[in-house]
Amino acid sequence: MKHSVSDLDNDYNVTQINVVFDEASELEDTALAIIHWQPLYDLYVTGDSVVVTIEIAGVAVRDFAIYLGREYLIIDGLRKSHDVFTSDCCTFHNIEIPYGRFNRKIDFPIPVEPRQYQYSVNHGILTLKLPCVKEKIIPVEEG
Repeated sequence: MKHSVSDLDNDYNVTQINVVFDEASELEDTALAIIHWQPLYDLYVTGDSVVVTIEIAGVAVRDFAIYLGREYLIIDGLRKSHDVFTSDCCTFHNIEIPYGRFNRKIDFPIPVEPRQYQYSVNHGILTLKLPCVKEKIIPVEEG
């Protein structure tokens, strides 16, 4: 498996994302009540892989987890607000960046091999590459 984290994300002294396999049903049922936002994503298929890019700018690698199944992934985590948001130091004129809990379920168009993932995090974009499940052909002989 290939794992890499950009220099920007190394500020958090974390070099691995948290990945859980096939155990997201409880998370999926309970997390939706407290969700403040959902990260944007792109999904595409290239040859024998499904590639997902997810916008996680401002989220420390230690503050999110990925739940992988053969037909979906769920990203769950927290984007923490800046300390200035909790003080009385200033008057805000515009706040558009969402903070707080996030959760996003992404369905794959074809089944993948979740335990063979590769990922990278660069400039606030998480990229996951998962190989497609290989079709098994069973030869049938006429008898």
